[in-house]
Parts: sequence; structure tokens; C-alpha cells
Amino acid sequence: MNLVGNAIKFTEAGSVGMTVGYDAANEALAVTVRDTGAGMDEAQCSRLFQRFSQVDASSTRKHGGTGLGLAICKGLSEAMGGMIAVTSRVGSGSAFTFTVSAPVVTETPVQLVEAHEHGLNLDGLRLLVVDDNPMNREIVSTLVGGLGVEVFEAASGPEALTLAHQLPFDVILMDLRMPGMSGEEAAHALKIQAGPNQSVPILGFSANSQIEVGDLIDFDGLVSKPIILTELIEAIASSLFEQPHPGSMNSVGAA
Repeated sequence: MNLVGNAIKFTEAGSVGMTVGYDAANEALAVTVRDTGAGMDEAQCSRLFQRFSQVDASSTRKHGGTGLGLAICKGLSEAMGGMIAVTSRVGSGSAFTFTVSAPVVTETPVQLVEAHEHGLNLDGLRLLVVDDNPMNREIVSTLVGGLGVEVFEAASGPEALTLAHQLPFDVILMDLRMPGMSGEEAAHALKIQAGPNQSVPILGFSANSQIEVGDLIDFDGLVSKPIILTELIEAIASSLFEQPHPGSMNSVGAA
């Protein structure tokens, strides 16, 4: 996105194009962004990927920018086992190419768990995601939103308890480590207090690989961070299939 944005920004007339290819010999994905802009000389190209370095002060005043974008692109491509380079000529535009390591997949990934295999329909399922990190909540919402899951969010244990006493849910995904009230404390409070979600399955959400679901008294499953969609779907389906409960989703039950 940064390379395409730069190409558009610095091409007042002409065109911008992108090509994607795969280098099977080196198992690398290669992306090239070409433009027909003003282009650069060799000295300017040599300064491109340095932090806070601007090729042309007049362009900076006109278009803005901190000089960090290409340095970050360089760091990202190298962190993913690749590289970034540029070829350019004054008056003839520029071509930026980056590669990232992309080994050939020899085995098919675990298939998404289809709802009907468990007698469930995830469309319309009400999921409460409890996590003090807004990015984690957004990731979960983005991943399952396309499956028809209705996602509700809470940023803390007390906020989760308030929502859980007001609205019925089908599954609760609870971060274990939150400031103030931990996920374990919030889950215990839900289980011992009467309410619409007292018997709803609660899935633990944690980056601690040492934790096992057997260590969590009030939880019905465990989902690891960073989240993998297939694992989340499997955990949701298993908790609903193995422990049926009077939830809000009318389609839960035998297919």
C-alpha cells in the first residue's frame, strides 16, 4: 500500500501499475510497483531506504511525508525473509520491487469446520468478545463477522458482566489476563450469578502456551493468541455441540 501510494503521489501524469509473481526456485513472492513519474538519479535512489531521509525537500513540502515509509517497507520485507530494491531513471519513472519468503505448501491446511457437521449454524450466533486490547477484539470481529456471527465487545471484566446481565449470548470469548478483574474472576462471577448467560460456554483467550483448559475451572474451552480462525471456529462449535444450552440463537440444535 505504501509503494502504490507513493507511486500515485509522485506521478502527476501517466500511469501506475503493479505486477505479482512467484519465484519457484527461491520460494519467494515478488511484487513490483511501476510508475511513469519524474524518476530519480542514482544518488537519490541510494538515500531512499534510510530513516528520515528525503530525496527532494521540495517534493516533501508539496506531498508531505516523514521519510519513514520506505525504511519501514525495507524492515518488513527483510523481516519476512525478503528484500526491497528500486530501479529508476530521471524522466522515465521508477520501479520498486520487494520479495517475501513464501515456501510452497505441500499439505492442505486444516479445513474450516463447517457448522452443519456439528448440527449448528453459525449464522446469527451471538459472540461476546472480552479483551482489554482493542486490536484483539477487532481481529476476532473481522474474522468471524464474515461467517454471519454477531459480535459484541467488552474491554474489561466489569463491562463484560454488565453486558452479560443485559443481553443473552451463545458463546463468550474471555481474555484471561486483564487489569483490574481478570478473565478467570469474570468467568467465575458469571457462573455463580443468575442471569441469561449463567450456563453459556466461556472460552478462555490467552497467549500463554502453558495454560491448558483443564487448569481453568469455569471455562469450556481455550483459544490461543495469535488467533487462528479454524481453531476459533472449532472451539465455538465444540462448546455448543458438546454443551447445548438455552441460548439466543434459534438455529442451534440438530440439523
